[in-house]
Formats: sequence, C-alpha cells, structure tokens
Amino acid sequence: MSNRISAVPEVAPRSEGRSASQTKEKILLAAIEEFCEHGYAGASTTNIVRAAGCNIRMLYHYFESKDGLYLAALTRVYQHLRSSEASANFWNLPPKQAIIALTHFTFDYMLRNQSFPRMIINENLNKGRAAVNIADSIRTASAPFIAKIDKLISQGHASGEFPYRPDALNLYLTILGLSFIHITNRFTLTATFGVDMSSPEFLAERKRHVTQAVLALLSSDISA
Repeated sequence: MSNRISAVPEVAPRSEGRSASQTKEKILLAAIEEFCEHGYAGASTTNIVRAAGCNIRMLYHYFESKDGLYLAALTRVYQHLRSSEASANFWNLPPKQAIIALTHFTFDYMLRNQSFPRMIINENLNKGRAAVNIADSIRTASAPFIAKIDKLISQGHASGEFPYRPDALNLYLTILGLSFIHITNRFTLTATFGVDMSSPEFLAERKRHVTQAVLALLSSDISA
C-alpha cells in the first residue's frame, strides 16, 4: 500500500527552472510523508530536507516556514483527490454504473493514496486549525464534485432506479466513511477481530460489501 501522493511534475522551459520545480516537489512530497507519520507538531524539517536531498535554506526559500509547508502539503492532498475525481471517466455512465464506479474509485483511492486519510486525521486532531486557511479553495474544488453526484442521484431517482433520493453530500460521506475506517483503524480492528484488514482477501470482500451497502441504500424505499 502506498502512503504517498504521487508527484504532479511541473514542466519548466529552462533546465534551471525544471531543477528548481523538482526540488520544490521533492520537499513537498517528503513533507507529506513526514506530516503523515508525525503530525504537524512532531514533524521535523530536518527530516524533510534530508529525505528531499536538499538543505534547509531551500525549504524556507520555497515555503517560507514550517506552517507554509504544512499548508502546501494539506492543499496538495486535497487537490490530488479532487483532480483525480474530476478526471475519472465514469461520470457519463448510467446512474447505477456511475455510482458503483464512484464507490470503487473512492475505495481504491483511499487504499492507494493513504496520505489523504492520514493527513486529514492529523488535521482533525489539530481541530482543523490549518484547514480554515485553505477552506475557500477546498470548497471551490469540492462543489462541482458534489454537484456531479447530485446529478447522478437525480437521474437515477427520476428513472425509478433509485427509489430513495439521499442528499448528495450525505451519500458521499457514507461512501467515504465506508471506504475509510478499515484503513485508519486497521491496527486496532485487526487486534480486536483477528482479521488482517490489509489482506487482499479482506479488502476484496470489503469492497464488495461497501458497494452492496451503497446500492442497497439507493434502492430502498425508506422514508425515516
């Protein structure tokens, strides 16, 4: 399982520019890993620059401070998720197929890019103090995503395929939560139930169960 957000390389016209952007990217990716592992308070800028293969002056040159680097790291994990969702090719599928694909995408993304859940957990432990500084950009990026889900629900409800019409945000939170808990709590859950939450067999069954639960919700006629 990967804990890293994959790099999004910046292409510069000059070799010096490419080198600078690559250094900045290495610092950012190393910082994400360090913040995931130790949280904001425990993260070491010394460890970050060592992992990035540069010196501390470069970190402060590009990000000004540890706070600036943390905000950049938090922004990157959100941007990576939202851009990955936006570029997914399932949005024009029929509603049921699209919801299945969205559920599979979210489940797989959380598993393959564990920097997102780990950064978000740490930021929530910090009571979201940093997130408020980038809230506007996060909301701007998230609004079209929720609107797409709402469109799928509306289409499925209008055709009778989804008798229950949940709020789009609530449906996404359900998908996200079901795709999240076995990753963020895997060590305690494994100890509690004696089931390896990271085994391929468990993950395949879990993915099926999550998909079935989401479809069962949409196919229900509950009013409560």
